[in-house]
Amino acid sequence: MVEVAELVLKYVEALAWPLVTVGLVWGLRNHIQGAFTRMTRVETPAGAIEFATDAREVREDAEELAGTPETAEQAGTHQTEQESRFGVFQEAWDMAEASPIGALISAWLVLESISDQALAKLGGMPQSVWNVPRQPPASKIIEALTTFGLSPRAVSVFHDLRQLRNRAMHGVDTVTPAAARDFVETARYVAREIYSLPAR
Repeated sequence: MVEVAELVLKYVEALAWPLVTVGLVWGLRNHIQGAFTRMTRVETPAGAIEFATDAREVREDAEELAGTPETAEQAGTHQTEQESRFGVFQEAWDMAEASPIGALISAWLVLESISDQALAKLGGMPQSVWNVPRQPPASKIIEALTTFGLSPRAVSVFHDLRQLRNRAMHGVDTVTPAAARDFVETARYVAREIYSLPAR
């Protein structure tokens, strides 16, 4: 009989904490359920790693664009318009550590501005696209640049940048400073390609 009592006591000791935990969860189930419904996003290192990997791969693709030699005209344009290695992208580069998403958005806006200026210089987009009260969609800008001779690789990289920007803007992924710097560097390579479009 003593052995049975000791056995029961050991079972009670072993099950005490799990039973208390189950009891607490059961008692607080409404509060826990409310917390889960308020949770809109869970940030994990995996999301940041995936975005950083994608940004690095796009930058590596863009580096192949940089493999083409600059013409004298391009070099002159870069020297007059850019005060440092990153030129008009310097502000975006500098803010990458403090605000990775801010750096990404800044680089995107600079790239859009460069695209708009190039299209205006080259004869622009169809009037129907510009006669809207807001900026044309990036896909239309890229399409217009394609008609003016933007290389297929640059078009692909531009589209990849657009997708990365969308993922960051909509909070799908966490953007690290390194990923933001990769984005800025890639945008700079695409801008260089846009600068090199021949005037018609």
